[in-house]
Amino acid sequence: MAKSKEDMRDAGREGREREEATRSSRRVEGLPPEEHASLEEVVRTARKAGAAKR
Repeated sequence: MAKSKEDMRDAGREGREREEATRSSRRVEGLPPEEHASLEEVVRTARKAGAAKR
């Protein structure tokens, strides 16, 4: 008899342990946050790009 999809999905997870996370946040590493454009700048740029497509 064929296994159901749920049985097959669960079978792949058995025996696996969660590994340690290899990434950490910039704050944890003592680095400053990434620089981002202000929301107004992002919206303005998106509107210009949309207008250029028309």
